[in-house]
Amino acid sequence: LMDQQADIVLAFGQSDEFSFVLKKHSTLYSRRSSKLTSVLVSTFTAAYVHLWPTYFPNLPLQYLPAFDSRAVVYPTDDVLRDYMAWRQADCHINNQYNTCFWSLVHSGKSA
Repeated sequence: LMDQQADIVLAFGQSDEFSFVLKKHSTLYSRRSSKLTSVLVSTFTAAYVHLWPTYFPNLPLQYLPAFDSRAVVYPTDDVLRDYMAWRQADCHINNQYNTCFWSLVHSGKSA
């Protein structure tokens, strides 16, 4: 998606949630949130399906992916940084939980 939209300066994905940060003074689609969200999510979904076999050649998609979208304007770079730091911390927490959960399941023990 970043190759398609030069105004995207950062992308972060975790599980089924992806964040795309646009240039601060972007005028893409006149900054209309409905247009930004519909075009970005549809382009992202199309690229996801199109590129899947490149990254997982022996694993066919089992179902069609669907992503929702929203546009948020953060008032300062500090608030944006805090949001991205929270997303990263949330990713690590989820990873730790899932690692511990599946280790427990595979061990045959119960909580």
